[in-house]
Amino acid sequence: MSTPVLDMILRSGLMGRIIISMLMILSLITWAIIFNRFFALSRIRAGNGLFRRMYESLKRVSDIENMDKKVLESPMAQMGRAGASEYRRILEDARSHTGVKDWSFFLQNQFTMAQDKLESIFTALIQPFDKGVFLLAMISSIAPFMGLLGTVWGIMNSFYEIGNQGSASLPVVAPGIAEALITTIVGLAVAIPALFFYNYFNHRAERIENEMDEFKDVLLVRVKREIFNLLYTERPSKPSGIKADSR
Repeated sequence: MSTPVLDMILRSGLMGRIIISMLMILSLITWAIIFNRFFALSRIRAGNGLFRRMYESLKRVSDIENMDKKVLESPMAQMGRAGASEYRRILEDARSHTGVKDWSFFLQNQFTMAQDKLESIFTALIQPFDKGVFLLAMISSIAPFMGLLGTVWGIMNSFYEIGNQGSASLPVVAPGIAEALITTIVGLAVAIPALFFYNYFNHRAERIENEMDEFKDVLLVRVKREIFNLLYTERPSKPSGIKADSR
């Protein structure tokens, strides 16, 4: 038992079948990207959430490096490890520079370096979030025009057959009409999911980026606070004389 869609495909001409084949390939690419991005962003969101919950319970920034390796695989965790690394670097520089006279200027430079480092890592980490999404935008733009091309071609074939056979009967115009309809339907069927998920993944990626950007600022503030506590609270008169085991 045949279906109307299959009948229209069989009635369409060579050009219509070529366009439909190209649209089907674009559809396969579209859904491959959709499934890949959906699971990838879900995994990133879950990993970031797990790390953030564990981070809130830490007593010190340096404890990030002692977390389970699976927890440290998320992008937010990688940024946290970078913050812990900068924390350790600043303390080591403070211990080695014993002759510093202006500690405010010294620490300000150190914190600026740490901020630049975190910004660089943040930019590198969020770049993969948009992987494949631009291709969805292209497909959502190309597919309707391919469908429109098939529509125009089918209508032209119908007029050509009418002029060639001198009749406008249904058997004469049916192949052209079928070609026009099926290419339009398939073109829209490819373009609509591509456009919908393009906007959907952009929104999800933007939310994750905002969460990571907020965590970056929180992390830097915590690094500053803990360093100030170590350098000024414990030994206010000698900020460079920090304990050897700062972790």
